[in-house]
Amino acid sequence: MKKSAENYFNKKMPDENFFVDIFEKNHYSVGTDLKTHWHEHLQFFYFTEGNAIIRCDSKKIEAFADDIILINSNELHSIENSCANLKYYVIRIDLSFLFSNQIDSCQTKFMTPLANNMILFENLIRNDPEFLKYINEIIREYFSKEIGFELAIKGCIFKLIVLLLRNYIAKIYTQKELNSKMTKLRQFSEALNYIENNYTKQITLNKLANLSHISTYHFCRLFKESTGENVTQYINNLRIKKAKVLLKQSNLNITEIALACGFNDANYFSRIFKVNTNTSPSAYKKQPH
Repeated sequence: MKKSAENYFNKKMPDENFFVDIFEKNHYSVGTDLKTHWHEHLQFFYFTEGNAIIRCDSKKIEAFADDIILINSNELHSIENSCANLKYYVIRIDLSFLFSNQIDSCQTKFMTPLANNMILFENLIRNDPEFLKYINEIIREYFSKEIGFELAIKGCIFKLIVLLLRNYIAKIYTQKELNSKMTKLRQFSEALNYIENNYTKQITLNKLANLSHISTYHFCRLFKESTGENVTQYINNLRIKKAKVLLKQSNLNITEIALACGFNDANYFSRIFKVNTNTSPSAYKKQPH
């Protein structure tokens, strides 16, 4: 997938004078919890129960309880629930609010590059007790709202940034690289949105390339580069996600589910489903929720 205005997500902070938003999500059925999108703020998913598949640009990560997934600014991502009881916290941070009116070395060396998306962090944070301690402290302070909670949260976020800079830097972008990344993001967003809304129909490569205003050759190359999958794999994986939900939540038979998810051939659907899940659609349907 590529970023575009169509899959850009912009949610204002609940308190315009505060730079953090935290809420808990519970998901009780297998399937897509968050469809592919991107935004400008830094975000953490802190998983407290269950397991899920998170896609961050071209990376696929399986997350479990006590894992933290970091979503960088302008990073395409989605969540697919893999269990019957998924619980996680979403922590959204607007880094611009951490800026000081007095420009100093901390701001020029660290905060400005972070806010401008010049530093890319690794997505998976696992088995890091110190990081987890500050995440839990931020959540506790946010919901207790004791006097000075804003200062406590701000202090914890600075601690997290230090840990990220010391242990989790994945890449530091030049301005040219960053500009190229943003161009690709916007270029592909309309195509990704089209796939999401039309997966039940036949989707042609020419249509997707035209939506991105590039040749089919360049579309295929850039799509694989950005998502880690070719176009057919991406579309089939999306259709399988939708089929898994129908298998668990509907009374449709296998052929009806195949057709409802854009597969014209039930046998082909079954083959793709088994490749994707290591089980057949009928066996998956019989599994306990």
